[in-house]
Formats: sequence, structure tokens, C-alpha cells
Amino acid sequence: MPDASATGPVDPSTASRSHLIAARILAVVAVLLTVVSVYANFAKREALDPSHFRETSRKLIADATVRDRLAARLVDDLYANVDVPGALRGRLPANLRPLAGPIAGSVRDAAEQAARRLLEEPRVQDAFVAASMAAHRQFIALLNDDFTLLRTSGGKVVLDVRPLDVGLGNRFSLVPDLDARIPPGATQITILESSRLETAQTITRVLRFVADWIWIFALAAAVAAVWLARGQRRIEVRALGVGLVIAGFLILIVRTISGRYFVDKLASSPAARPATATVYSILTTALSGSAWTAILTGVVALAGIWLAGPGPRAVSARRALAPYMRRPELTYGTFALLYLLLIWWEPTPQFGAARTAILWFVLAIAGVEVLRRQMVREFPHDEPADLVTVVRGWFTRRPRAKKPHAGSIDDLERVARLHASGALDDREYAAWKTQLLDPGPPARQEGDTDAAPVDPAPPGADHREG
Repeated sequence: MPDASATGPVDPSTASRSHLIAARILAVVAVLLTVVSVYANFAKREALDPSHFRETSRKLIADATVRDRLAARLVDDLYANVDVPGALRGRLPANLRPLAGPIAGSVRDAAEQAARRLLEEPRVQDAFVAASMAAHRQFIALLNDDFTLLRTSGGKVVLDVRPLDVGLGNRFSLVPDLDARIPPGATQITILESSRLETAQTITRVLRFVADWIWIFALAAAVAAVWLARGQRRIEVRALGVGLVIAGFLILIVRTISGRYFVDKLASSPAARPATATVYSILTTALSGSAWTAILTGVVALAGIWLAGPGPRAVSARRALAPYMRRPELTYGTFALLYLLLIWWEPTPQFGAARTAILWFVLAIAGVEVLRRQMVREFPHDEPADLVTVVRGWFTRRPRAKKPHAGSIDDLERVARLHASGALDDREYAAWKTQLLDPGPPARQEGDTDAAPVDPAPPGADHREG
């Protein structure tokens, strides 16, 4: 067991081991709750948001692959529910009536072509969207126990494509008075069985609660993790950033794998696979956007952690940015402009949502302020530098020092400020302090008798070429 006197007194600014363990557990919980929030909000938006459902329906009918499959379904409905040969027989001359069956079969391809052209018309696409929205209203009414406006067929929520079938018959002129010939209910697609109503209502209540509130618990867990990790907060934020990146890629992988499964299960035939895959892709666009939003957030967090760290390139970047960051109006004016450009660009659908945009704005402001204060503390009097020269210096190999040297009082104070702000953890702080106070003999690699020592480049040291 190590001697307590050898390690010195416990730094009150450093979290205990139990606090660090609790912080890491909270960080993992925060990432897991974020994933749950992503899926809950995706399901809620797709299933319960009328405006989003309308937009999705319009995207579906605007897709050529989906239209082709729907056209084939309309023709199948026409031939399955109407005696097309009998209708033709009544309209043909007596000597051609025996050919009614072969003629009905031969014109099937022409009927599909007519159906495709019909579905390209804006008024027909509007009719499809209207039929979809009517089914969606029935669906929401059932889930909300609102039966005053509910109209179902046999206790089921259905999508009725009768207007499209009738429009096809009128366009192709195969069968007169088609609306009267199609049996009631023959053109209805069942969306929800009444026997599953209670289960669906329970799931809906849980889904709404999770989607509306779980993100608050995720944010609280992340904040608590960073607060508990006193002395190692930079490492904890880095862990959260890495977790978000991993979670985002896992969501993308699960989306791809589940897509293959659902396409295999839902496609009624090989011919239906392309349309089914397209529908799945359109329906899960928001899920993919959420995954990329998590990845983008994690990458930005990791970039901020790198910039606040003790690395020579990070120190050089902070020194170059410090003169500008000392001016709050310049810092926040630039940030606001860049964030408005990001909202205008809308790299993912989530940046079009007010709640997400405001949340990310607040978190980004907090990160910028932490970095700004750190730079002001470290470099209170530095003049503006040539940023191009600084960046070029990152990729230029620097000569090795002839011998190690102890740091100055300024270097020691700078390291202490970095440790107090959380930019250096306890291990890094101890290593820097030892190096600055007693650099010791130059390190040599095995087999290298003439190796020159490496300049430890304490934080805040001026890194110039040559």
C-alpha cells in the first residue's frame, strides 16, 4: 500500500476516485439516454406529427420507384375487383367478343403505363396525400381515444385508394362506371387493427413522455458528470464527445441493418423490394439526420477539448487566437454569424427544429466562453499573430534542443492555471511540474547513443520555426 506521505496532501480542487467513477457512469448514462431520445423523437415525429406526415406522404408519391409500385398495385386492384374481360365483352362487336379475355390480358401493360402517367399529375398526387392524411387523422383519433371524428372500417384504421382506382379506370376507359363496380372495402389498406388498439395507445403515451422529457435527463446527466469530475473535467467532456460520435455511428449501422430486415419481411415479392427500400429510406431520413447531428456535436466537442489541451499545437493556436478572443464583441459576433450560416445551411433536419437549434446554441456559447476565458488568462498581453504562419508551423518539424532546461516562474504559473481550469488533469499537471522544476537527464531511446533530448515545450512557450 503506498505511503500517503509520499504522495503529498490531497488537492481539494481534485475530485475523489468515487466522484470520478460516478462521473464516468453518468457520462455513459447521458449518451445512452441521448440514443433513447433520438429514437423516441423519431418515432413520435413520424407517427404523430401531422405536418411531418404530410411532408413524408408527398415525398413518397413524388418518388418514381414508389409511384411505379403503386401503379402496379392499382392495376392489380382493378383486375382483381372488376370483371375486365366481361366489361370489354359488352363493348366489343359480336364477332370480337370471344377475344375479350386475351385483349384484357394484353392491355394490362398499357394500363400500368397509364397508371404511372396518372400518378405523375399534381392533382392525383394531392389526392394521394389527402387520402394518407385522412388515414392519419383516424390513426391519431384512435390513439387519443377521440371517437367523435373517427371513421373506421370494421374497427380498423384504413387507407382507401378508391379515388386513385377510379381515376385510373376513367383515364384508361376500360370499364364504364368503375366506381359502382368496385366492391366496398376492396381498395382499403389496413393500418391498425382494433384488437391492437389498447397496446398502441399505451405505447403512444409512453412514447410522448419519453420524447418530450428524456432529453432533459440526458442533459442533466452530462452536466452532473462534468461537475463531479473536478480536476479532470476536460477528460470527462472528451469522453462525452467520443460517446456521441460512437452513438451516432451505431444509430446509422442499426438503421442499415434493420432496413435490410424490414425490406425482406415487408416486400411481398422481389419486384416490390426497390419500392419498399425507398419507402424505408424516406421514412428514416430523420433518424439518419439525428445520428449525423450526434456525430457533428461530438466532433465539435472533441475539437474544443483539443484546443483547450496542453499540446504544443493547441497552445500555439490559443496564443494566436487570444488577441481576438479578448474582444467579446468580436468573438460573439463571429460566432453568431457562423451559427446563423449553419442554421441556414441545415446540414441535418434537426437544425431546422427550434428546440434543437436553441439547445445547441446555448451549449456552444458555454464552450466558447470557457475557451475565451482560458485564452485571456494564459495570454493577457499577446499581440495579434499571422494565423497562416501559425498553422504552417504546426506541420514544420522543429529542431531538438541541445539540453533540457527548467521552466520559468511564468511557465509554472501558467501550468497551475491550466490545472485549476481543468485543461490539465492531475497526471498531466504532475508531469509538467516535474519537468519544469527538475528536467533530469535527457531521455534516450534504446540503441541511440547520440539521441538529443526533446524540448518539453511547456504550455505557453513560444513555438517559432527555427
